[in-house]
Amino acid sequence: MLKQWAVEGLVRVLYLDESGFEKTSPLTYSYVKRGQQHRMVKPQRRGRRISVLGFWQPGRQFDYGMGVGGFNSDRYLTLMHWQAERAKAHWQATGQITVMIQDGASFHRSKAVQAWWQRWQEMG
Repeated sequence: MLKQWAVEGLVRVLYLDESGFEKTSPLTYSYVKRGQQHRMVKPQRRGRRISVLGFWQPGRQFDYGMGVGGFNSDRYLTLMHWQAERAKAHWQATGQITVMIQDGASFHRSKAVQAWWQRWQEMG
């Protein structure tokens, strides 16, 4: 039903998800001269992951926020406030509300985040 409403232009649907990346890529293959021993050198310190929280509207736009380390409620709130302001501007310009679909990550459901749900809904 929600997808149909989006197709009809009644709502704007954004999909939200987080993904993390290592700073170094795993080596899946290598070359070595015949008769020499294969040796793989790894960096001494891998460091922290880079995380991306993306907001995707199929066929239209992709917005994201990035950070070193994982996301928590504070980082999530910063990005959601940004998206809520964009949703408000979109609603005022088009009359379309924005629906965000996300997974059940703990920082999506924290008490700090739940305190903002009503205000975000009022913003469109």
